[in-house]
Amino acid sequence: MAVPVDDSSAFGHYAPGPLRRRFHASMNRIYKVGWPGRRLFGRLRWLERLCSSGTREIVDVERFGLRWRLYRRGNVADSRLLLRPDAFEPVEIKSITDLAEPGCTFVDIGANCGFYALRLARAATGKGRVIAIEPHPEMRRRLAYNAQLNSAYPIRILGCAVGDRPGNGKLLEGDRNLGETRVSDEGSIDVEIRTLLDIAAAEKLDRIDAVKVDVEGFEDRVLEPFLRDAPERLLPRLIVAERLWSGAWEADWLSRAADRGYRERTRTRQGNLILDRRR
Repeated sequence: MAVPVDDSSAFGHYAPGPLRRRFHASMNRIYKVGWPGRRLFGRLRWLERLCSSGTREIVDVERFGLRWRLYRRGNVADSRLLLRPDAFEPVEIKSITDLAEPGCTFVDIGANCGFYALRLARAATGKGRVIAIEPHPEMRRRLAYNAQLNSAYPIRILGCAVGDRPGNGKLLEGDRNLGETRVSDEGSIDVEIRTLLDIAAAEKLDRIDAVKVDVEGFEDRVLEPFLRDAPERLLPRLIVAERLWSGAWEADWLSRAADRGYRERTRTRQGNLILDRRR
């Protein structure tokens, strides 16, 4: 997939004009109306595509008190953050940001453009630790640029994939969505694979308050060995994990989680599981 990345121009180079800003705000409000609003939102998308071409493929915007350089095509997370930010996994985000406090630690596995990582870093007012893991090299450039734009809320970016054993692997890109990039023998991008426990040791973590895992069917390979072997002090208070690719899971990480004291809080409309740990 050709990925247009501009991480050298100053923020504001791709700022939308007043009309386009109002249109984006209207799209966000329309989507929140419910089923009729979502239908209308879908029909209005063609207008947004029509007025976006060339340099308009990239948009510099502010969302949730943060600056973002977003790319209209090729990544669903960018599109959602641009056009319907208030409906972009709000339950999941609130469950994590509710834990934000000085000294908190959050690990974002499959960080994409930084939607989770940067929002939690801001919620913790720069006094927590946020580790954002994004293996795709071009998506990592986008993430790094967004992090640079919001340097008051620092995050630590790692360029590996996370799995059940250390080694090397391949990444397979999604056809139209870089957010669907996944570890696969059919991939063409070389990537280092590390375990979550090894990362925790290397980063000298003494606590993890929340972990988000969105790795397109590799969630079990990330979580089962960690939940099996992690000491009590490293067990997160909260786990948010994508379940849309659960058919690809090979290990029963949910049973392992239950054995370690986790209960399922909810299954969200956006296709995620939220688990918290009983104290």
